[in-house]
Amino acid sequence: MKGTIAMNKSGALWTGLRACLGVLVAAGAALASARSMAMTISVGNTNIVELMGQSNDIVVGTVDSVTDGIDEHGIEYTEVTLKISESIRGGLSGTYTFRQFGLLAPRLTAGGGRKLMPAPEGFPKYTQGEDLVLFLRPSAAWTGFRMPAGVTQGKFVLGPGRVANESQNAGLYDNVKLEKGLATAAEKRMMAIGGPANPDTFLSFVRRAVHDRWMETGRMANADGKGGDRRNPPPPERDHAKGPPDGQTPAGTPQAAPLDPNSNNAIPRSGR
Repeated sequence: MKGTIAMNKSGALWTGLRACLGVLVAAGAALASARSMAMTISVGNTNIVELMGQSNDIVVGTVDSVTDGIDEHGIEYTEVTLKISESIRGGLSGTYTFRQFGLLAPRLTAGGGRKLMPAPEGFPKYTQGEDLVLFLRPSAAWTGFRMPAGVTQGKFVLGPGRVANESQNAGLYDNVKLEKGLATAAEKRMMAIGGPANPDTFLSFVRRAVHDRWMETGRMANADGKGGDRRNPPPPERDHAKGPPDGQTPAGTPQAAPLDPNSNNAIPRSGR
């Protein structure tokens, strides 16, 4: 009888140890995954060809408001409202609101039983009153969340006499091949010097690249021939948050409109 009791205790202890080990392994894997995600977000620069190739909307505007909350799926978000002054690519105009994953700051759930965390380190941060040039990727298929191309690389802040992204335009013109005679003298200097640029020169460059279809006609490309293809509009984004399987999209979720091959503007969807 005593032997049976000892064996039962030993078995229970071993089962408990195995359970604890399983929890530790799972926690370690989750931590490694989170670190990997942060590294993926924060490492490397995106050049102008890649930014334009990934964007179906390029706009100039001012941040009107920044709020956060939890959507109908229980997913945390930051909501940005932008007053658009110019649409260089796409059909956005007036006041435009979009969301990205994560809160502005940590908070507890309504019941106080769980702590909700802010947006991951390396995600774009927005401030009311900021003047921006945004290279926006298509909306995510399930949540409708939206991010700039290159994450922070596609968010350019306009200031007095300068425009720059979070990395101060590092690598923005690396590996870029332009047809001879395409760039103006000011644009050549901008590309050669790098760093924060004159807003007029930068915006003129982007406008001409879009309106004159430099990428679609092969006049601007990556020198190594990789990435930046604008022959087809980018597909809808995969979500950072877990959603339904591919191909299942809730009704009412914003979708990226196809682009007119001649004008680069979004083709209006006909209602049913």
